[in-house]
Amino acid sequence: MSKDFPKDELDSVTAPGGRHRAKRTLASRFGSFVRYAAVVVVLAGIGIGVLNVTSNNSQFAGNVVGTGGNQTQGFQENGLGVTVIDSTDKEDLAGKAAQLLFDAGWNVLSAVNVPATIGAIGSTGATQVSTDARTVVYAVSPAAESAAGKVAKALGNYQVVVSSAYQGPITVVLNADYK
Repeated sequence: MSKDFPKDELDSVTAPGGRHRAKRTLASRFGSFVRYAAVVVVLAGIGIGVLNVTSNNSQFAGNVVGTGGNQTQGFQENGLGVTVIDSTDKEDLAGKAAQLLFDAGWNVLSAVNVPATIGAIGSTGATQVSTDARTVVYAVSPAAESAAGKVAKALGNYQVVVSSAYQGPITVVLNADYK
């Protein structure tokens, strides 16, 4: 400290002091961890419960394993996906055709039952799923045409058409002639 300056109130401040706490023990730290972990588990359980109650999509009603029971089968044609659309009034025809393709080793993306006409576009207009009364296998590109031919053969030798009308690589539209 310099001797040239007079003493003031800052020169008379005592050494730092205040409240000192004892170190926490291992048991007290472990207790805090257990309490925080319990809160996380309870909040996660509440979140999962709320999602299960509010979401109806957690139930799967279809088959996961083919009728042969082979869970480790490989898929053909480099994993090209097949979508099956049923435009008839027959019950679960798309599901049966999709199961047949799955058992044959195809990668079935979805199987839907859609009536022949959909009245969702306008109040008076309707959109056709297929303008043909026959079952058709659509390939999105010429590269997928050979795979679509194999799908058509697996279902019973149906017509293959190259068209970009559907988004999937291979789309099967089932009509009244499908057995």
